[in-house]
Amino acid sequence: VLIFVALAHFEACAASTRDERKVRSALSGAPDRGRHPYAGQGKESDSSVENSNVSAVQGVLSNSSAAEWARWLFGKEPEYGPSALPFQESAVGEEQEDHGTAFNNGTIVGNWAQRFLLLRAEEEQRKSSEKEERSRFMSEKLRMDLNVVKQFTVPAVLPPWPSSQPQVAFLFLAMDGLDFEDVWDRFFADATEGGYSIYVHRADRKEDSGTRFADRFSGWGGSWGLSRSASLPLARWGAVEIPEVETGWCALFGVEVALLFAALQDARNQQFVFLSHNTVPLKSYSFVYRQLVEKSPGTSKFCFAESAFHKLATTETIRNELRRSCVFRDFYRGYSPRTLKHHQWVVLSREHAETVVRRAEEALLLWQQSWEVAAPDLLNMGEGCSDESVPVTALLHELVEQGRSTGNTWNDLIRLGVEQQCLTYVLWRHCFTDTELDHSEPLTKDLDIVRRHGKFRMLTDRDFNFFKSALKRELNGYPATFETLSVEYLWKLVNEGFMFARKFVKGIRVKVGTSSVPLSSALPALWESIDESDAAQRVW
Repeated sequence: VLIFVALAHFEACAASTRDERKVRSALSGAPDRGRHPYAGQGKESDSSVENSNVSAVQGVLSNSSAAEWARWLFGKEPEYGPSALPFQESAVGEEQEDHGTAFNNGTIVGNWAQRFLLLRAEEEQRKSSEKEERSRFMSEKLRMDLNVVKQFTVPAVLPPWPSSQPQVAFLFLAMDGLDFEDVWDRFFADATEGGYSIYVHRADRKEDSGTRFADRFSGWGGSWGLSRSASLPLARWGAVEIPEVETGWCALFGVEVALLFAALQDARNQQFVFLSHNTVPLKSYSFVYRQLVEKSPGTSKFCFAESAFHKLATTETIRNELRRSCVFRDFYRGYSPRTLKHHQWVVLSREHAETVVRRAEEALLLWQQSWEVAAPDLLNMGEGCSDESVPVTALLHELVEQGRSTGNTWNDLIRLGVEQQCLTYVLWRHCFTDTELDHSEPLTKDLDIVRRHGKFRMLTDRDFNFFKSALKRELNGYPATFETLSVEYLWKLVNEGFMFARKFVKGIRVKVGTSSVPLSSALPALWESIDESDAAQRVW
């Protein structure tokens, strides 16, 4: 502090009232105002990609930030009027001017020192508060998941009858109903009897009487409470409802374990597919069954994220926006090669489903170690969620405990029988740039959206929660929600290796020329038109 005050005094002695005005004027027209403090930092230049976008960013930034810097530096601008002695420039003697300058310099030094000390104190207080808020968020989410997974173990079941048909278990995570039950009706109408099973968890199930579904279960003893109800989604196809367990946003691993536990009680289930309430099938039932049960019954399919380039989420976001590259990134593997980030919508083999249930608690605690330190600049939350990492963490941990690890994560995944396959299409921002599936908006439109939502608050305001903001919803890429869809784009999706897709708005219609048709009509027609052998090779 003393060094800072001394340097400030040395600089201030050479200044004057007129100098302060010049500084204010210069700041108001500074060409690089509003630049983010992390911009330009990193291990690679990126200049070849980013320079063309930087000018566009600077063109959108307002001039207000420079004025704010001036006010922070000098305090409120003084009134330089006729009555503002001794700083009046006109009709003053040389002695008065020197006295005014010295007095003003002393004031500036005092302001600087005071502001420096206050800033340090405020920063320490804010850091402490932010750590507490982040810690509370993480503790609550982990508490939910741990309380659920502790209730389950791998069920003991007899092996399937030799002549029985292997099944695909479809595991739905819903709030109440499914947004596209009519599409799924068309899907299961073509299914062979005995080749599938359906399990549904509803987080906010209401009965006709208004009582919650979970209230009918007093505990987990005896019969676990699997049930069928006339109002249950896909009940006509034999769907089974599991009792409600505690869930919340970013605390969904527990319910995944509950669904696996239920499905593992049927020894015929060999492949386990996680699906959301707004997911639709992009392929026919026969295609899905052939690819999962007949061709790869012993492997699991994960869609892994690329590693983050920076440690801080803000810095990584800026880099990815300037490069127009995928925002779904893995911050975990920089801390532990055994905690990898992947999309939630995985497909598990029976052996791996049992491992996830058996190692659930241990894997949660291992993942917690990386989660707590990853992307520390996220103030109100953690980076990613349990369902996006704990399943593969459980598989890798099992290999270590068995003494079968090679020491290399990717070799271990091969040894386990884990395939890199993105079987559910989810559009995260910029993740399909420069491909046929690119659905990005022009940069100028994105910048205009950001400007209208607070002049780049996401980069300058530490208290701004982007993930709960209207800005996030309007940018529509975390992940994207489809409100409209052309038959041309839907045809591209169906022809790729994806088996399922989300997130579509309920009631969405597919544009066909000047008219539109419901998804339940468009998709079955497209299923029949694809080249299955070609689509099976186009895996992401």
